[in-house]
Amino acid sequence: MTLNTQLKKYLGQQFLIWIGGAFIFTTFISLIFDISEIAQTNSDQEAFHFLNIILLSLMRLPNLLNEILPFIFLFGAIGFFAKMRNSNELIIARASGVSVWQFLAPGLLATLLIGCLFIMLWQPISSYLYTQSQEFKESKFYETDNKLKISQNGLWLRENTKDGYYILHAKSISGTPPIQLGHPVIMVFDKQNQLVSRMSAEKAILSFQNWHLQDVLVQDVLVQDASLEISQKENVYMPTKFENDQIIDNFQSPTSISFWNLQEFIKVSEASGLPVNKYEMYFHLLLARPLLMAAMVLIAATFGLKHSRSGGFISGIVLSVICGFMLFIFAELMKTLGELAMLPPPMAAWTPGIMASLIGITLLLHREDG
Repeated sequence: MTLNTQLKKYLGQQFLIWIGGAFIFTTFISLIFDISEIAQTNSDQEAFHFLNIILLSLMRLPNLLNEILPFIFLFGAIGFFAKMRNSNELIIARASGVSVWQFLAPGLLATLLIGCLFIMLWQPISSYLYTQSQEFKESKFYETDNKLKISQNGLWLRENTKDGYYILHAKSISGTPPIQLGHPVIMVFDKQNQLVSRMSAEKAILSFQNWHLQDVLVQDVLVQDASLEISQKENVYMPTKFENDQIIDNFQSPTSISFWNLQEFIKVSEASGLPVNKYEMYFHLLLARPLLMAAMVLIAATFGLKHSRSGGFISGIVLSVICGFMLFIFAELMKTLGELAMLPPPMAAWTPGIMASLIGITLLLHREDG
């Protein structure tokens, strides 16, 4: 094994150790904050006790870490470069003729590989656990929120009423106000989960605090003999708390969908007439995540690879953190623009990582040549 190979192996090991430490520390802090939040918002529930809180938080934790993963690499890289600098290992490596790119290569390669594993393995697992956490929360804390989901069979909606709840299924939905459903079927249940009536209509229009069903076939269940009373009505009004602007916002969260299922979900949603900007944006954000993580490492390197004689060690750490947060804010702004269709999702998702990487490479080249 050559000296260069040994050095790369050592640098890669040290980089992973610091990233692992940042991951463990961030996981612990995130878990503590999430447990506190759940405890505060559910302390008045009948099923409130410590074990349920811990289980719920553990199921939510992987999804929470998805959002802060770039910061884990930022802080881990800052710690790695600080250690290399304070122990004079950076000076020794540079004095032996190792360029900044040779020094960075093991860490950047490890970052990109971890980013790919995140997309292929971590995100599907976190999306599954997030879905399970929502179901666990409803079963334990008796929260039966209104739901809106899409499948290959069309649109499914559940909404609570004062007498029970109803489940609405429609083959299609318009994505612009007023919301219109094609061939909706509504199953009405009482509080004992007993079917009360079934209604099928040609279409339904979302108006103020109700669904306006037109040309409706109503089948009421008679409790006495469990038979059906069938009638035809021109108009039926079903109460709802949904509004035109809210119905899409209550749609299935992108984070609850596996990366491997996102493309199929987008196709099904488009076929149903639903807007898919936020799902396309999330898909491209996942693809761009390894580059964003690598950009965070470059930001840390830009301020962490300065020679000791240049001073400003603490200021370098502060600047790294500030630049990392600025990149995060810029990425969130681009994400919002992509979800609102003001920018194409691929452009909105990839621009922050590309820009930050190019700026970091430019500054490192300037420092290396200077």
